Amino acid sequence: MSERINDPGFGAKYERKTKRIINHDGSFNVRRKGVDTGLRSLYEALIGMKLLPFLGVVLATYLLLNAFFATLYFLNGVEHLQGATPDSLFDEWLTCFFFSFQTFTTVGYGFLSPMGMTANFIAAVEALCGLLGFALATGLLYGRFSKPRAKLIYSKNALMSPFKDGKALMFRVANKRSNVLMQMEATVILMLKDDPMIPHQRSYYRLDLQVSRIHFLPLSWTIVHPVTEESPFFGKTPEELIKKEAELLILITGFDDTFNQIVHSRFSYTCEEFVHDAKFKIPYEIDTAGDIVLDIEDINAYKLTNTA
Repeated sequence: MSERINDPGFGAKYERKTKRIINHDGSFNVRRKGVDTGLRSLYEALIGMKLLPFLGVVLATYLLLNAFFATLYFLNGVEHLQGATPDSLFDEWLTCFFFSFQTFTTVGYGFLSPMGMTANFIAAVEALCGLLGFALATGLLYGRFSKPRAKLIYSKNALMSPFKDGKALMFRVANKRSNVLMQMEATVILMLKDDPMIPHQRSYYRLDLQVSRIHFLPLSWTIVHPVTEESPFFGKTPEELIKKEAELLILITGFDDTFNQIVHSRFSYTCEEFVHDAKFKIPYEIDTAGDIVLDIEDINAYKLTNTA
């Protein structure tokens, strides 16, 4: 029997229509103000950032730091860099810029070297910043790659399919990585705007699943919610679900055998992503050697059952 819950953590009342609660990448559509902005928060943000933005931040920081120290050398005078023979002001700054790279990375080709107390002091500070900077970047890279993350792929649509003598809501999930996931558990919550007299109030229902736990996930997992008389889907048309702004909230946890840690995955389907009167196709086949071959993209394939 589907259980009505007061609030799973997203709030029950709000001022106006909102976006979907959970995005397809698992992030929440919540902007928090007044949060801690210290170094610890910066570290956590860099650890959780996507790869390309993270690499962009690292590269931009590297270039800006070198440009900063290059400007200090330039203001101190390029004549304090032994071996420098610039022809113009821009060449002077470029010479300082490339000398900064050599100092920051502690390469030291020997062609350029600082002269005088000020230039040597700047070089010493930059060398220290370089060592600390590369140590921090290495730690961030290690932290990103060592952090266990589930990379589950969900079917593009949730289907309302024929099931036994009635219907069931179904969606599929599969592991996109080659690691082993086991002891998988799914929690599915339906969000509805139930009361038309209260325009901005949400109701939440924890859906009863045919199978909420599996021991292993080598193939895809079709998660099924039978639509019985106790289900919040019972008797509702596609138009009613759209009117009630239905959204399916999904949390899946499992044990990652590679890192020996529990991993989590979040996802959601809005009512526009429900397909009615459809059935999933089998996503795998048996090859001539007798092996089961699963094509991850095939978890999205379905066929309509009502073609009349």
